[in-house]
Amino acid sequence: MAPDPGQTTKLIGGPCSALVDTSLLIEQQKRPSQADLVRQALSRYRFRAISSYSKLEFKRAWAQRLAYIHKVSYHPHCNTVNDVYYEVNRLLANTFHHRRVQTCFDALIAFQDLDGGQISDRAQLARLRAHCKQAVLGAAAWLKQARHEEFKGTGCVRAEELPRELPDGSLDTAIRQCRPADIHCRIHEYFNHNKDAFDQIRSTIESSSDASDELKKMLPEIKAAEKDATHLCDNRHCAKIADAIIAVDGRKVDEYAANNDKEWRLLARSMVKALLNPVSGQRFDPGPA
Repeated sequence: MAPDPGQTTKLIGGPCSALVDTSLLIEQQKRPSQADLVRQALSRYRFRAISSYSKLEFKRAWAQRLAYIHKVSYHPHCNTVNDVYYEVNRLLANTFHHRRVQTCFDALIAFQDLDGGQISDRAQLARLRAHCKQAVLGAAAWLKQARHEEFKGTGCVRAEELPRELPDGSLDTAIRQCRPADIHCRIHEYFNHNKDAFDQIRSTIESSSDASDELKKMLPEIKAAEKDATHLCDNRHCAKIADAIIAVDGRKVDEYAANNDKEWRLLARSMVKALLNPVSGQRFDPGPA
């Protein structure tokens, strides 16, 4: 049985438990040199937890990208893996889709790092399709073995939706829409139960001179939820405070681990947690909340 993060004891020479953010789940899917660095850094924690909301973010930010590559690979003029690179860049190359392009390229580079030996272009393309399909359909199993515990405080039903293969061989990674008129989750109850933590995050953002634009976008959502928490029973709103939800989910663990410092340094400070970034090798101790 996994230990209770609220009652963990400190390991000699370091903390015992950590909340692993979505960014590091994705880093572990990239090329081995990047993935191994993260895994080695996280191995220092006896107890590693994730938020169920990270499963949802992982599906949106990684599984959907792999499914997109899989779809593009079947375009009539994609006869090699290089053709897939070109087509992804051609279809998504604009400012709005910059992150999607980068993530797709990260996935393709990770695939290219696999030792395929001397095989034909056609075989390599078939191998890419099989790799994408296996990675998407196996994501749930990998996430389960990558953590000791999963916090499900929001009761997010979308986080439990698994990718699936359709009869025609394509991949379904769709994420359903949620609206307050038909509530299936507990995010409104979760927000009210943890209002003090969300209030602390809001206060820290408001008082910070270096809050990122993404953090600032949380403010109107948190303020609206303080008046009526069902405001968050709409995926257009809850998605804007995703990192805050994940941080609050892990408020009982010793430390946070993440790769996006612009958001997580401040979130860690608001929850009075140390923050480890295995990618940069930096560690940030909490300042005053």
